[in-house]
Amino acid sequence: MLLTGLMTALSSAALMAQTNVYSLNAVGYINVTCAPGFNMIADQLISTNNTLGSLLNDAAGTYDNVLVYSWNGSTFSHDSGDSALSGNANGWDNNGVITMNPGQAVWFQNPNKTNMVLTFVGTVPQGSLTNTLAGSGAFTMASSIVPQSGDLVTNLGLTNFNNGDHVYVFNNTTGAGSYTTYTADSLGGSGYQGLWDPPGDPQVNVGQGFWYQTFKTGGAVSWVRSFSVNQ
Repeated sequence: MLLTGLMTALSSAALMAQTNVYSLNAVGYINVTCAPGFNMIADQLISTNNTLGSLLNDAAGTYDNVLVYSWNGSTFSHDSGDSALSGNANGWDNNGVITMNPGQAVWFQNPNKTNMVLTFVGTVPQGSLTNTLAGSGAFTMASSIVPQSGDLVTNLGLTNFNNGDHVYVFNNTTGAGSYTTYTADSLGGSGYQGLWDPPGDPQVNVGQGFWYQTFKTGGAVSWVRSFSVNQ
């Protein structure tokens, strides 16, 4: 559930035997399947460089004609894979500077007629983690900071929301994606914070992003988690 694959960076037992030093970091990978057309994706691992050009280098033409869009809160920036014409070592027209940090999400447009599988490698975020979702009715293109799947509230710890906040989950498995919209309503009679309309927590997968819109008079939402790979 945590990762498609997960392995410790170094064997603690072997390290202690050799050097009396061990690492608590965990290195893993996630595979994200992108259907033809638009997909809202996320890289939920910490890499040396979490920019598009570093994570998905197109020097060999692997991502030619792919379009990636990043949202800054008011406008989109975009980049396109073009190994032959870009003139950049990473093969992206706009230098591949779009960031894909844990907690962020981007649009990935697959131009092919078949699925593309993206593999991200890096360190699993641990400790006290905060993802700030913009207030005053603004939209945030977000994901879980931790590479886990499940319910946003029950499994992923999104509890500090405003009544009336919206979550828009975009799913694309056939090339014709669509949104499922959820409205936060913790006073709707269930007796626990986490009631949404329609009933049930919004669900997201590993490597999947979503839109979060705060209620028009609501403040920013601090999505806080304390996480360890041992949980």
